[in-house]
Amino acid sequence: MFTRYLLLLLFAPLIYYPVQGDIDLDQWISKQHKTSFETILDNINPPGTKRGFFAASLSTHQPDYFYTWTRDSALVARVLTSLQETNDTLLHDYVDFQMDVQNTSTRCNCLGEPKFNKDGSSFKGTWGRPQNDGPAERAITFLLIANRWLDNGYKDTPWIHDTLVPAIIRDLNYISKVWYQPSFDLWEEVLGTHFFTLMVMRKALLDGIDFFKLSNRNVEEYKLASHLIGKRIETFWSEQHNYIMATQNVQNGVQKPSGLDVSTLLAANIIASRNDGFFTPGSDKMLATVVALEESFEPLYPINSQQSDALGTCIGRYPEDIYDGYDTSVGNPWFLATAAYTELYYLAIAEWEKLGVSVNSINRRFFQRIMQVDDGYYSPESATLKEIIKKTTHAADKFLKTIQFHQARNGSMSEQYDRYIGFMAGARDLTWSHAAFITASKAKDSHLIQ
Repeated sequence: MFTRYLLLLLFAPLIYYPVQGDIDLDQWISKQHKTSFETILDNINPPGTKRGFFAASLSTHQPDYFYTWTRDSALVARVLTSLQETNDTLLHDYVDFQMDVQNTSTRCNCLGEPKFNKDGSSFKGTWGRPQNDGPAERAITFLLIANRWLDNGYKDTPWIHDTLVPAIIRDLNYISKVWYQPSFDLWEEVLGTHFFTLMVMRKALLDGIDFFKLSNRNVEEYKLASHLIGKRIETFWSEQHNYIMATQNVQNGVQKPSGLDVSTLLAANIIASRNDGFFTPGSDKMLATVVALEESFEPLYPINSQQSDALGTCIGRYPEDIYDGYDTSVGNPWFLATAAYTELYYLAIAEWEKLGVSVNSINRRFFQRIMQVDDGYYSPESATLKEIIKKTTHAADKFLKTIQFHQARNGSMSEQYDRYIGFMAGARDLTWSHAAFITASKAKDSHLIQ
């Protein structure tokens, strides 16, 4: 590990440069969208795998990410479902693969088994299980696919109702029964009760209720579970810290004394389409958490004090992180975490444009970082809000410029980039990194992913 860092530092002048610096942001986004979409497709159904296999990365050594995670594949498929250029056959393959793994024997003997091999068999080694966010994210994506096909007059409507819908129900039933039980977090490191997991569970159940509202299906169990989950989620807010704590009731795993975690923001972005103000990107408590998390990373990563003011803060998973992409030493910024800030800022802007914004004691610190503004309500028509939106847009784009700066010249994005010099680290072309870029750029274009 020491040798690796020594080499990086020696060659830093050669590798630490603004990539694609001759391309303006909008041109780069258009080019990168194409590259990221093609990279995602390259990571789906690679040679020697079962149809519908979404590789987390094609990396098979240091680290080995050549598996399909229920979570990663669901979040990537969710993005693909929102894109017109996605072939329906690809989505059908994803559904078929996932329905098979729903019925595959696993070590946890539950739908919360986190990852599967290239042939669709479950991973049998030691791992953090169950991870109960996976079935929720899969249900969200299955519902999106069902709605896409029904809206577009998909040729095999009976298959949707007779095959896909039962798979959706299976995940929703599981969620409604296990939501209060401890599970491992999305980073697979902590056994406890997690804000992120509960948020995606609530969305899955509410989306399911909406989907079944015109049918005769009894959804009272889903309504009750979603209500109880919502009440539990509210307890994650810490008045003492003025931000959302990521986990409660830790039983085992990594210790995170700060309670801060970028997964809180990821949850807000995923559930934004509910449009109910419940911990959405523009909500007071989410904005307070956003600024607390960013301020924790600013002094933590040396690169943040070295790079241009034209770039945004480099963002990692959580301040106490020690996973460097290969082993344990010190954590790095992640591309998907940095992209989450762009997405959240633009989704927040969309809320403000509809509802206006109230600056108050909870969210004040966020707005003070944007511009000097007094407490009070600002309507969508107010000049002050228009200025807030203008400056927030500029701040959102700075995070995209950070991604542009630290990626490879060919558009490649690994899992992480080094906290000292910005060189890419971890699994190469992490599929989730590219999906996160696409959701961020789509939020910028004001096309909300459901």
